[in-house]
Amino acid sequence: MLNRSLMPKGCFSQVSLYRRRRQVVFASLLSLWGCGDSGNPNTTAAPAATKSLSSFTVSSDEQNVIPPDSPFGVDNPDEHVPFLRQANGSFRLWLAGGGSAGTFGLSSSDLMSFTSLVSKGGAAMGVLLPSGPGTTAFDADYAGAGSVFPAANGTDLLMIYHAENHLFNGVLSSGNPFYAAIGLARSSDGGVTWTREGEIIGAHDPQLPTQTTGGAGALTPSAVESGGYIYVIFREIDPQSKVTGFALARAPIAIDGVPGSWQKYSGGAFSTAGLGGAFTPLNVVLDPTVPGDMRQPQVSFNVYLQQFLMVSVGNGGIYAQTSADLINWTPGVVVLQAPVPDSTVNLSTKPPSPFNWYPTIISMDQPSDQMSDQTGYIYYAKGTGVNSEHLMYRRAFNIIAK
Repeated sequence: MLNRSLMPKGCFSQVSLYRRRRQVVFASLLSLWGCGDSGNPNTTAAPAATKSLSSFTVSSDEQNVIPPDSPFGVDNPDEHVPFLRQANGSFRLWLAGGGSAGTFGLSSSDLMSFTSLVSKGGAAMGVLLPSGPGTTAFDADYAGAGSVFPAANGTDLLMIYHAENHLFNGVLSSGNPFYAAIGLARSSDGGVTWTREGEIIGAHDPQLPTQTTGGAGALTPSAVESGGYIYVIFREIDPQSKVTGFALARAPIAIDGVPGSWQKYSGGAFSTAGLGGAFTPLNVVLDPTVPGDMRQPQVSFNVYLQQFLMVSVGNGGIYAQTSADLINWTPGVVVLQAPVPDSTVNLSTKPPSPFNWYPTIISMDQPSDQMSDQTGYIYYAKGTGVNSEHLMYRRAFNIIAK
């Protein structure tokens, strides 16, 4: 039973909508996996037929969403753009970056103009910040939201976030190299304040005292809830084992994905520990000539296609792919071409290479970034040509099915 007195204003309708959406996705998965809906209390109607992706077009018109003079600063977004549509039609979203190495909480009526959920002296403040540079904490130096969704109790929110540690041999790097992991946080006030729950997903290879330039570990998570589980797609880089690629892990919704409940997909099943277990890379193909260039996956259930839709970054730009089960994916199709081949991007040159990174599919008729539709916007980070700075842009998209 939901206790409405404990819920932030407008959340009951939002949570009810989420529950209906979970049922739709669950019913669709039962159909895709060959299960009938007879006698299943979670299926309210037969799901629509799955459609194949015929075309994914992106407008040539580009809108600058967060300009350089924004109170949220540059380097936005620095992860995906999780949002929740409120009962009054407005949006709350959580945005990593802004030079804070943390996450801002924002409100918006149109996802083009924003107000900070927390301010001090007129300045926007982060709602989840790194736990403290110079320590061995998994999120000592970075804490950027990847996905936000309601907890099982219907009142709280959960955040799955990308975390980094920059300490090697007692020396703090400036962010390169870094070792990444995935954390969980919880909010009981609509996402204004957050409490850390701990690390939930870590790479198979541990952090070493020294590391070459670049990142390693478990990076850039994106979550979707389906069939009683929270699924997270992320990139894992294991330098010692020489294994890299997109990985998949899951935990039960009923226990809110607490630390210790996660299992990675490995060897054809969810069979290894989320913290330190081995993984089997998903069969994701972007540019076959540069197979190692795949990162920043963002996944949603597309109600038009009745399949999962993923966008990610590869050598050719931003790609789109579909899947019926989150494991087997169609070949990647470029939907937004890279300004230069992504594998050649160098942020240390002057000027640095241009890029389009951290894509998120947003359909404004949907309750969150976990769901998408035939139309909407693709939000992404565009390199400014100054150091590694980037700003948020968006373009309209349209999907056509076969």
